[in-house]
Amino acid sequence: MSRKEKQIELEVVATPDHENLVQIKGRTVGKIVPNADKFDCYIGEQVFHEKNEADALQQVIREYNLHQR
Repeated sequence: MSRKEKQIELEVVATPDHENLVQIKGRTVGKIVPNADKFDCYIGEQVFHEKNEADALQQVIREYNLHQR
């Protein structure tokens, strides 16, 4: 079985409040906020705590993909 890869338009926009808004296809789907030595990842009502910004970004993409099915 092969898994199809799908490319998405992803943009991370820094705000003056030190938040990074994650936009997919021009729509904001989550935000990443530095908090002490971790990164809080907000997606809708859910909050995830990741050890680095790359993991937080992956979490946003994972949640986005889950809700696209």
